[in-house]
Amino acid sequence: MLSGTENVLGFLALLAYVATLLPSNLKIVFPALKMSWPVKKLLRHRRSIGIWTFNLSMAHAAFVIGLHNMDVFERSFYYKSASGLMIMGIFALLTITSNNWSIKKLRRNWKRLHGLTYLAAALLPWHIAAKMEGQWTLLTGIAIPLTALAVALLCCRKYLEMTPKT
Repeated sequence: MLSGTENVLGFLALLAYVATLLPSNLKIVFPALKMSWPVKKLLRHRRSIGIWTFNLSMAHAAFVIGLHNMDVFERSFYYKSASGLMIMGIFALLTITSNNWSIKKLRRNWKRLHGLTYLAAALLPWHIAAKMEGQWTLLTGIAIPLTALAVALLCCRKYLEMTPKT
C-alpha cells in the first residue's frame, strides 16, 4: 500500500514544473497576459522554481524507490522506471545548467538544451498514467488534466511560432 508521501512529492514537483512552463507559453498564446502580475512573477522566479522542481522530483524518486524496495541494480528497474528516469535526466541537465555561467558558455546551445523541457512535458502524462494505473487518487485526477493543459499550451505556442505572421 502506498503511503501517499511519494504521490504528494510528485504532485508538488509537477506543480512547480508547470509553474516554470506557464509564463512563456501564456505570453505567446495569450499576448494580453504578457504584462500580468502572475506571469511577470513566475518569469522572475522561474530558475529557482525549476531547481525546486528537480529537488522535489528527486525526493519523489527516493520515496518511491524506498517504499517499494526497488533494486536499482536490476535491469527490470530501468524498464519499469523508464519515463521517470528520462524526466529526471532532463531535469538534472536543466538544473545543472540553470546558472549564468552555463548561459554564457553554452550561448545558443543553452536554449537548445533547455528545449528538452518540452520533451519532459510530453513524457509526464505517460509517467503519471502508467505509474498510477489502477490506483488513482484525487491528485492523479488533477495531475493528468494539468499536464495535458501544459502540453496543449505548448502545442498552441509551437503552432503560433510556426505560423507565418501576416
